[in-house]
Amino acid sequence: MAASDTEVNMTLINSHYPIDQNSFMLNYAIKVKKSDFPNPEIAQESGLQMAEFIKYGFEQDVQIWNNKARIDNPLLCEEDGPVYQLRRWYEQFYVDVADITPEMTDRFEFEIDTTRPVESWKAEVTEILRKREEEQAQTV
Repeated sequence: MAASDTEVNMTLINSHYPIDQNSFMLNYAIKVKKSDFPNPEIAQESGLQMAEFIKYGFEQDVQIWNNKARIDNPLLCEEDGPVYQLRRWYEQFYVDVADITPEMTDRFEFEIDTTRPVESWKAEVTEILRKREEEQAQTV
C-alpha cells in the first residue's frame, strides 16, 4: 500500500458576514477528493464519512462561537487562527463608509495544518482494513 493510496485531500471552505450587531450569516462547504482506494465503494463511503467528520467538528466550532463573548485583547495560541484579521474585516460593517480602511477589506486566506488528524485517520483506516482482511481470512 503506497502512502498516496491512503492520502485524503479535503477542503473546508466557509464564508460568513455580519447581519447585525449580534448575528452573522454562515455558509460552508466540504470537498473531499475522489479516490478509488482500496476500491471505489469503500473509497466513496470513506469520503462521505470524512466529510461528515469535518462537518461535525466544524459545527462544534459554530456552537462555541454562538456562546462566546468578545474579549478585546484575548490571549491567543497558534491554533486560534487569524482572530485579529477577522476582527479587522468585520469592522468594515460597523463603521461609516468613509472610515473603512484598506486593511479592513484586504483579502487574506488561512490554512490549517491537518497533518496530525490525517495521520490518525490513516492509522484508523489501516487498522480497519487489517481487521477486515483477518475476518475474511478466517471465513475462508
